[in-house]
Amino acid sequence: MSDLSQNVASADRTSKWLAAVCFGLVLGVGLLVLLGEHIEQLLFGWLYFPLRTIPQMSIDLPTAILGTVCLLLFVVSLHRTARWFVRSTTEKADAGMIRWTWRSSLVVSATLFVLFASGTALVGATHQFIWLLSGRGDSASEAVATSELGAVAQAREAARRTQARNELKQFGLALHNFQDVFGAFPPGGTMNENGELLHGWAMPIGPYVSYMAFEINFQKPWNSPPNDRIYKCQMSIFLNPSQPGPVFDADGYGLCHWAGNIHVLPIRSVQLDPAAKPSDGYDGFTTQLKQTGQGVSLDQITDGTSNTILLGTVGERFKPWGHPANVRDPAL
Repeated sequence: MSDLSQNVASADRTSKWLAAVCFGLVLGVGLLVLLGEHIEQLLFGWLYFPLRTIPQMSIDLPTAILGTVCLLLFVVSLHRTARWFVRSTTEKADAGMIRWTWRSSLVVSATLFVLFASGTALVGATHQFIWLLSGRGDSASEAVATSELGAVAQAREAARRTQARNELKQFGLALHNFQDVFGAFPPGGTMNENGELLHGWAMPIGPYVSYMAFEINFQKPWNSPPNDRIYKCQMSIFLNPSQPGPVFDADGYGLCHWAGNIHVLPIRSVQLDPAAKPSDGYDGFTTQLKQTGQGVSLDQITDGTSNTILLGTVGERFKPWGHPANVRDPAL
């Protein structure tokens, strides 16, 4: 009877083991059928992702220091709390035998972080598994998603181009309003008798757009005090929303994605009035321009205004919006 019972138990265990193996095989085959080519992504995606992203990562030193400090504070707080709990729940006779060490705190901390990472990974794997089962990984779904994203991107880009045209239109109207008041467009840039660059076309037309700095000293260069701090600000009207890249230069001056036509907005030398005061500001500067006739008038544009570029977008070598030489030759 004993041998028979042992044989029956052994056969029962063998049958259970075979059933488990068969179930595992069926489950594996089912996953292969359902996932197909995506099984590799599910099994090895966790490895491909860090290999692809780690070389592109950069360390933010302040964030790394803050994270290290927070980790140390967590370990110290855990250690002190655990020691207090052990002492408060242990009899006095056993207090000398049971101690909470720093090693215990480090082990518990590491375990908690591993559990946290495992939980996060499990959630991500579950989402990925459901995403693959739902069929979002097949080529047809990807084509639909790409088409939808393409339509959204095209709509957004069309909106950016419209905004850019509106910004240029505002500058065009401002330049024409300036011309109506003073009889000519402002110079694209001004310089003194010594060839020192002073100011560009953006500041004279400021009141006709939406900005003005009354503390500007037009008798001093744009990048010297007190003017430099004003030109180190940035305004959206000088930026092309379709143009990626930095919006400040290395010296902190706000860049401009537009440039003037040097034939219509030339760089001119101005003779500064020695009696002029910095407090004269914009009115004194524009009055001087009008008296000296430094700008180009509409009558001087012999090819016709409809055939002449006033401002345009640029895609590289951006200059600050206050730069006195933010002009280019469209013929080049």
